Amino acid sequence: MNAVNHVVEVSVENFQAEVAEKSKQVPVLLEFYADGAEPSQQLAPLLRRLADEYQGKFILARVDIQQNQQLVQQLGVRTLPTVKVIFEGQMLENLEGSIEEPRLRQVLEQITMSPMERVREQLNVFLDAGDRNNAIEMLQKVIAEEPNNYALHSELCDLLILEGRVDEAKQIIASLPPDSEGINKPKTRLEFLDAAASLASVTELSASVEAQPEDIQARFDLALALIVDEQVEPALEQLLIILKQDREWQEQMARKTMIKIFDLLGAGNIVATAYRRKMFTFLH
Repeated sequence: MNAVNHVVEVSVENFQAEVAEKSKQVPVLLEFYADGAEPSQQLAPLLRRLADEYQGKFILARVDIQQNQQLVQQLGVRTLPTVKVIFEGQMLENLEGSIEEPRLRQVLEQITMSPMERVREQLNVFLDAGDRNNAIEMLQKVIAEEPNNYALHSELCDLLILEGRVDEAKQIIASLPPDSEGINKPKTRLEFLDAAASLASVTELSASVEAQPEDIQARFDLALALIVDEQVEPALEQLLIILKQDREWQEQMARKTMIKIFDLLGAGNIVATAYRRKMFTFLH
């Protein structure tokens, strides 16, 4: 979609079609400007650049205040620049005076999110607060509305496993297509649970490793127990030590296990990024 499609001049005559109607499908930024006015000249290039960058995720509707006094009065425009954000027929934001690019981007990121992105944002809010129960309830409600969104099913399974509701998770996994998006995450977590099921406690395994630091199997068992206990960074530290002790042990089991943990943590995770770098530095 090019600039012609998502930047439009608005008047009283086309306001209903270009703003009111189109805002039902896509957010509209209503820019009030005046030719020759310095505030307008400063803001206009930024808005056009953002409109081009977002490629139709919002419409930039420009109102020349000198030619459209009726709209100015009806919408209560008091100063330049003024940008009003309209979505689904409602005014969401009224930005007046000097408007910096970071503020505009913050508004745009919020209003251009897809419904699924909004779900994931709220999910992250719950998880960052350690509130898995509400995260699970939210996912269950969304899945009821979008039963074919298998990525959400996978995310739900992973949270159920973390909450100890393993049988529920297994039942859901068994009902999903084997190539469902994100399905490897709960499957990997179940693998770790199974591998650690017969192991001693973290305290006992830590004592064993301290008594026999060269015992690679004991250290690997400790790493598995730490993973299941959600002590991911200490687990990665133990696996890194194994790499240094014997990188080829059990067909590079330490490296393969670290990669599985990175996948569990997800792209962009700070811990995963740090230990991926450490692993790469050691191996290469």
